[in-house]
Amino acid sequence: MVEVGQPQDAESSGRSSATSPSIAGEVLYRERLTAPLIVWFITGALTASLGIAYGHWLGTTSGLVAFVVSEMLVAVLLITRTPIVLVDDHCFQAGRARLPLTFVGRIVPLTRDEGVTAKGAAGDPRAYLCTRGWIGESVLVEVTDPDDPHPYWLVSTRQGHELAATLATARDKVAPTAGLGERTSTD
Repeated sequence: MVEVGQPQDAESSGRSSATSPSIAGEVLYRERLTAPLIVWFITGALTASLGIAYGHWLGTTSGLVAFVVSEMLVAVLLITRTPIVLVDDHCFQAGRARLPLTFVGRIVPLTRDEGVTAKGAAGDPRAYLCTRGWIGESVLVEVTDPDDPHPYWLVSTRQGHELAATLATARDKVAPTAGLGERTSTD
């Protein structure tokens, strides 16, 4: 789900500002990296088989309880562990990590194959990864902060070019001539 240009504040989100994804500012891009239906069907089949196994040995009621409890647990995990990719007028957020826009360097949208290569042997093991296997595209964001241990972030997204363009625009508004050298974005 992509929501573009919607302001985010503590009152509209129903959360306190301490837990809000964006402390202050207008949300320019927001995407929740939700699992596709096939993942839900697979987890349903696995928890059903667990219920059948318990039901066979302990009775139908125990099997149903095992199925319902395990399915609820899996659903809670799938929902609560879903990262949010967010760009506001101050920072870029991927999951729990935040990067101030002043430290965003080169931004490159990647195809599925390029993303797999960047996560594999060609990638830097120090990179911050917020990826999901069921999402094909990703964006590589160079980190220009010399104190940050991550040379770049690799973030899954369903809208790679849109995220890259929004992030580049937001970065350029914060520090249009900060002298960061080779800052370029590809559209």
